[in-house]
Amino acid sequence: MGHIAPLDGIRACAVAIVMLSHAGLERIVPGGLGVSAFFFLSGYLITTLMRVEQTRTQAVSLRGFYARRVLRIVPPMWITLGLGLLLVLAGVLPASGGNGLDGRGLAAQFLFLNNYTDSFGLSGAVPGMPVWSLAVEEHYYLAFPLLYVAVLRRLPNARAAQLCLALCVLVLLVRGAHALAGDPLDQLYYWSHTRVDSILAGSCLALHRNPVLDGTAAWRPRRREIVLAAALLLATLAIRNELFRQTVRYSLQSLSFFVLFAAVLQSRGRVARWLSSAPMKLVGDYSYSLYLSHLLLLTLVMALTGTASRGAAALIAYPLAFVYAAAMYRWVDQPLARVRRSLHRGGYRLRPMAARTVVV
Repeated sequence: MGHIAPLDGIRACAVAIVMLSHAGLERIVPGGLGVSAFFFLSGYLITTLMRVEQTRTQAVSLRGFYARRVLRIVPPMWITLGLGLLLVLAGVLPASGGNGLDGRGLAAQFLFLNNYTDSFGLSGAVPGMPVWSLAVEEHYYLAFPLLYVAVLRRLPNARAAQLCLALCVLVLLVRGAHALAGDPLDQLYYWSHTRVDSILAGSCLALHRNPVLDGTAAWRPRRREIVLAAALLLATLAIRNELFRQTVRYSLQSLSFFVLFAAVLQSRGRVARWLSSAPMKLVGDYSYSLYLSHLLLLTLVMALTGTASRGAAALIAYPLAFVYAAAMYRWVDQPLARVRRSLHRGGYRLRPMAARTVVV
C-alpha cells in the first residue's frame, strides 16, 4: 500500500459516501461518486508505483505486481463472501434473486465476474456484496500492467498519458454505442469495458506531471481551475437525465478528479491536513473491509429485525462493520501487508517529498 497521506482521507471519504448512500440516503448522497473516486485513486496509485519501480530497477515485475494485488484484494473478499455464504446456507439470508443458490452466480462472485451476471440472467449468489466494482478493478489490474510493460514505459510520460487519455475517449464512445444500440443503460454502470476509463483517468494523472513524483515539473492547478472542477463535479450530480448519467457523467467526473487530486496531493492547507489526520487515516485503513462488509451486515440486520428501514438498520450494522473491519485489519490486512513488503525489492523514496515512502 502506498503511503501518500491525503489518499487515506480520500479513501475514508469515498467509503463514507457509499455507506451513507446505502443507508437510505441515496437521493442525497451519491454512492456512485464514492465508487468513481475509488476507481480514480486506484489508477493513480498503481501507475505511480509502477513508475517508481521502473525508475529504480529499470523493470516492472509482473509476477510481483500480480502477487501483491492478489494478497491485497482476494483474502478479505473471499473471507467476507464465505461468511455471507454461511449465512445463506444456514437460512438466515436468502440468496440474491430469491430463487436459491446458483453455482454459476456464486462462482462469478468469487471469480470477479459478477459485474456481468445480470446480462446473462444469473443470480443466486451472496446478497449484500457490492463486489462488482472489485471486478472492474481486477480486470484493470490484469490488463494495465501488460500495457505498461509492453508500451507505456517505453514512451515519454507525456505520450504515455496521451495514450491513456485516448483509451478513456474510446471507452466513452463504447458507452455511447451501447446507449444508441438500446442496451440497458443501468448496466453501463457495472460493466468493466464501460467503466474502466474512471481508473485509466487516474493513470493519466500518474503519468502526466505527477503531483507526487515529478517535483517542480508537476502540474499545479490554479484556484480558478479548482473551482471550475468542483463546479463541474457538482453539475454531474445535479443533472438527472439518465442518458447523460450513464455516458458522459463518468468522463466529466474523471476530468474533475484529475484537477482536484492534483490540487490536494500538493496542498498544505486545511483540506490536505484534514485528509491526512489520524481519524481519516484510520477509516482509510479500514475502508476496504468496510466496503466489503457494510451492505452484507445491513442486509443481515434488516433480516433479523424485520425492519424495512435501512437507516434504522444502519445504526446497528455500521458499528458492527467497523468492528469487523478492525478485526480484518489486524488479523488479515496487516499480516498480508508484511508478506507483500517481503515480495518487494526494497523501499522507494519519492522526490522531492523525501519524508514520504511508497511501499507496496
